[in-house]
Amino acid sequence: TMPGGRPKRRAAKAALLYLQELAEELTSAYQAPPCNETTKETPRTEEPIRKRRGRKPKEQKLENEEDVDFEPSEESFLQEEEEEEHYDLVMNEATKSERESSSCKPVRSKAQRREFGSNGLYNSMMGPIWKCLSITHRLREQHHSHWEFPEWIPSAQKWIFLSESEADKFLPAETKSPLFSIKREGLQESSSVFYRINRFNALQPHDDRLDMTFFVGGPVWALEWCPTPEGSVASQYVAIYCNPSTNVQHSLSQIHTGPALLQLWELGPIQEDKGSVTKPGLAYAIATDHGCIWDMKFCPSGAWELPITQRKLPHMSRLGLLAVAFSSGKVLLYSLPHVEDLNAYRRTQVTGGPSPRHVICKVQYVAALQVGSIQAGNSSECGQCFSLAWMPTKPHEHLAAGFYDGTVALWNLLTKSLLQRVRQPDGSLKLYPFHCFLAHDHAVSNIQWCKANSNFMVTTGNDRKIKFWDLRRLHEPINSIKRYLSTEIAWLLPYSGITVAQDSCYASYGLGGIHYLD
Repeated sequence: TMPGGRPKRRAAKAALLYLQELAEELTSAYQAPPCNETTKETPRTEEPIRKRRGRKPKEQKLENEEDVDFEPSEESFLQEEEEEEHYDLVMNEATKSERESSSCKPVRSKAQRREFGSNGLYNSMMGPIWKCLSITHRLREQHHSHWEFPEWIPSAQKWIFLSESEADKFLPAETKSPLFSIKREGLQESSSVFYRINRFNALQPHDDRLDMTFFVGGPVWALEWCPTPEGSVASQYVAIYCNPSTNVQHSLSQIHTGPALLQLWELGPIQEDKGSVTKPGLAYAIATDHGCIWDMKFCPSGAWELPITQRKLPHMSRLGLLAVAFSSGKVLLYSLPHVEDLNAYRRTQVTGGPSPRHVICKVQYVAALQVGSIQAGNSSECGQCFSLAWMPTKPHEHLAAGFYDGTVALWNLLTKSLLQRVRQPDGSLKLYPFHCFLAHDHAVSNIQWCKANSNFMVTTGNDRKIKFWDLRRLHEPINSIKRYLSTEIAWLLPYSGITVAQDSCYASYGLGGIHYLD
């Protein structure tokens, strides 16, 4: 017998019965038997219980007869058999009633547990997203502002409209997109349907999934949503830069300049359940000569105002403040106007003859952020600028940038210091950083502020290191982790860690993609 007092055979039968029940539960999870309460089960005649013959103990020859404590008799074996048969009968009746009651319960199949939402994603995937939405809403109520940087208002006098011949050198080389097909999760669609979109054109939003597809003219290198206040029903905008050609290669070690086109696309009012009923379109574009764009960031809050805001000419209502990192090593700030005001000003300037199909302008930036100082200001000192990060909490006065030589520079946009703020003859500002530190041994690829506390920052570089910094003590990082080449990072709100997108050609299946670090 076992220490609990139950014979070994009875314990083995109980374990076997448990395994049978477990197997039935697993099979019912995939094939739920139909439950019909109206039909009556046919009574089954129970077979009479047969008593098994008792086994006679085999005589064992022991080498040492003194070790024998007792010899079980035949009556004890018969009594044990009767107890086991009675126990089995009771257990069979109990499990039978449990199986009958559980068979009538609705069993959710695997497909039901992983139902698709209206957007084509699994409901289990959308759970953390809805949680982050509520937390983000509370953060914006506490740390976002309604109005910042009132001196940087877009002026119509700074905007020069280009003709089609003048804008031709700034346009992407590809006039039509490659052939492509669209496969939406959970929808039965024909894979033989192919699309081709002309440059600066778009497909109509999908009726069910509400997704949008448009062609900007080349490989997308930088993209940033324009933030709007909570509850706003105004149109949504996204700033995009694409490489002019698919065959152009850029040197990372040296700064370079050249024509580039910064595009601003209007996506219409996007609602949570209805999406946007309007087709995306190019609102306007900015032509520059500062080289390719590696990164751009909008001011998180306080830079957007209503399109119906009335301002005296030459001022226009402001859509947002956009910081752009160029391959020339400069970081430029643009004050973008609303499309309605810019088009109204355009009608007063373009007279006679047909107007260009797309609005392409040259504009004077409001501020240029440059490394160095007044006595030693040289944009090529640190190389190209690859990453930007705007301070996430109001008043958003700090802006960080990462450069090719591993330097991270911090600017104070509201500074009044004569050593950091210089007024240019054209009316723009030149700002110098209040702090610089060497963060990596190679180019700084990403920068992110901590949304909960702006004293902390995380950076990644081409030296394959991820470093956490306390801006109050920059003599060494808080933590340094060497992993694969990091392509993107995000500091999450509800969790004390970051997500990292990594590029590793040696990673085995399932180990690539996005990782979480705390």
